[in-house]
Order: sequence, then C-alpha cells, then structure tokens
Amino acid sequence: MPIINIKFIEQVVATPEQKMELVKKMTDTFVEVLGPVVRPFTYVVIEETKINDWGIAGKPMPDLAWLCGDEYNGHIRKAQEIMGAYVASQQEAQAVASGDD
Repeated sequence: MPIINIKFIEQVVATPEQKMELVKKMTDTFVEVLGPVVRPFTYVVIEETKINDWGIAGKPMPDLAWLCGDEYNGHIRKAQEIMGAYVASQQEAQAVASGDD
C-alpha cells in the first residue's frame, strides 16, 4: 500500500482546509500514476512538528527573520558555491573522458 508522509510545522504551513485538499490531491496523483487499484489502499499521513521542535542549519526554528537575513543567506550562498564547483568539476571530467577537451 502506498503511504504518503507529509511533515509540516504546526500552525505555520497549512490550514485544516489545505491539509484536507492535500490528502485528496496526493491520493489523486498516486491514482493517476499507479491506477485506480491503489485508491483504497493509499494512506496520506500528515505529521505536524510543534513550533521550536525543529531547526535549520543548527538554528532552532521558526525564526522567520533569521531565514530572511544575511547569516542564512550566507549559508545558502556557500552551499551553492560548493555545489557549483562540484558540478563544474564533473562537467570537466566528462569533457575530458569524451575527448571534448
């Protein structure tokens, strides 16, 4: 049976109406892809984490001001630099391997 797990921050991400819409649409998507045989066996579980019981980049959340600030954006930029360098190295290695040098 398909089990679809959705995790949110309690009272931050979705209203009760939005959660019910997600249950319906996620089920409908599985049925669209896998066929109607899965509908009666498709479980959608929404788990809500309490505010302050989670974190990003070592910072307890939610701290929405921090998420929009320079420190977090610095973490994002650094991660993008690291990933960009990795992608470039892979593209270079692929070019060398294929003789496109």
